[in-house]
Amino acid sequence: MKNIRVAVIQVESKPGLIKENLEHATAMIEKVAKKGAKLVVLPELFSSGYIITKEVWNYAETLNGLTVNWLKQTSRRLKVYLGAGFVETDGKDFYNSFILTNPKGEIAGKVRKSNAEAYVFKRGKGSHIINTEIGKIGVGICADNVYSSLPKLMNRESVDLMLMPHASPTPYKTSRFLSKTDCKKVNEKITKLAPLYARTLGIPVIFVNQVGPMKKLPGIIGKLVTPNTFKFRGMSRIIDSNGTVKSELKHDEGIILANVTLNSSKKRFTKPKEYGGMLLPGSMIFRKIIIPIDIIIGKIYYNLNKLRKNK
Repeated sequence: MKNIRVAVIQVESKPGLIKENLEHATAMIEKVAKKGAKLVVLPELFSSGYIITKEVWNYAETLNGLTVNWLKQTSRRLKVYLGAGFVETDGKDFYNSFILTNPKGEIAGKVRKSNAEAYVFKRGKGSHIINTEIGKIGVGICADNVYSSLPKLMNRESVDLMLMPHASPTPYKTSRFLSKTDCKKVNEKITKLAPLYARTLGIPVIFVNQVGPMKKLPGIIGKLVTPNTFKFRGMSRIIDSNGTVKSELKHDEGIILANVTLNSSKKRFTKPKEYGGMLLPGSMIFRKIIIPIDIIIGKIYYNLNKLRKNK
């Protein structure tokens, strides 16, 4: 059994302003480190902001880029594990990636989003597991977490702790497609994922989401999820292994800290209810028709795009 103090940095990332975003988060990380945090987590695509058009390729970095070097230096200086999302390139393709660095200033592990946004990213096929001195850490990046296959993987790998970095927009006002009740249901869904994983696996879960306005999205989904009615509304939370909410945030920038317990005797697998391969209920038309069609179009766009090939 091991107790660890963890922290969430719920932050607004300014699109394309990598240096400014890193500087903005630094003081917040320093604050939680002074309060004893040993593991600090920032959202999906934290450094670049959530840009899902070809513009995002302008902000891609290698593992020797500004973001990863900042993570290494900050981890070493503050003696913490530090995780954050960024746009990765290997010189050929682009990935929605998450890096965790350790207190020695080394890369502890990297995870690429499996269900990445098809118009601008190649879908990652690597591991979702990072081995650390803290324990075995599982990572699900945003959309990866809604598929029932991920908790099954985490159970097989017997992870000790789960990280969920998100950039999940939810509605903040009604539209012709969304009633007040619909808006409430969509926003409630985002708060259910972390407790669901904790109860399913018997491990602590850290869920961190961006806050602030969103940029226009491409494709069919972009016609439905628009900046006029959606934005990043945070709702980050730290959940202990029994599903208890240890600390949470609402819709503004902020930090939370909590002590969680890593206890192998509490690990379990309680098979969750599934909805067509997903963990939460939703429209089958949207999931079985609209999303697959949009993914196919996105992959064609990505593979044939001359600008990407010239980057």
